[in-house]
Amino acid sequence: MAGNRKSAALREVERLAAKPNETPMELARALAALEDEAPGSIVGLVESTGISPRKLYYHLAIGQTLGQMGLPPKQLAAIGWAKLSIIAQHFKNGEEGKKRDAHVRQALAHAENYTMKELPSILKGEPLPKAKPHSIHLRLTPKQYKVFEAALLMHEAKRARGGRGLVNKERALIRALGG
Repeated sequence: MAGNRKSAALREVERLAAKPNETPMELARALAALEDEAPGSIVGLVESTGISPRKLYYHLAIGQTLGQMGLPPKQLAAIGWAKLSIIAQHFKNGEEGKKRDAHVRQALAHAENYTMKELPSILKGEPLPKAKPHSIHLRLTPKQYKVFEAALLMHEAKRARGGRGLVNKERALIRALGG
């Protein structure tokens, strides 16, 4: 970028950065083009655009990874920027060409079916993270508790030895609910 004249790529980034949420994929592509034209120029954009460095770098990574693939914007919007940034980081320093594009498309298909927490494991070929058990807290009247207790006892829950509670109540509750 010679002198004070702004390149076309820089002008395009600034134009799109004025409304980054309206055309996020175009901004990502423009950032990738600017980085190709003038490596490191993204640093100066933080002040001129008001966009955080983190967001700019996420957009840049997405633009470099997905920008030239001609993917439908609706599909990318449905996947969401958080998952797209995970995919972009995963393929950041990988191979180039049709083989990479096929892997990226597969990753996008996974992104549609898995959560953001599960996606990194899927991309690395690791087992899914184990789901944490859920707790349920019920506030029952004495009458409601008698009905609840009777239902659980009918579905193989047992009274605890020496206590007032029940054992195997989780399994009994699932059976009572038809599971």
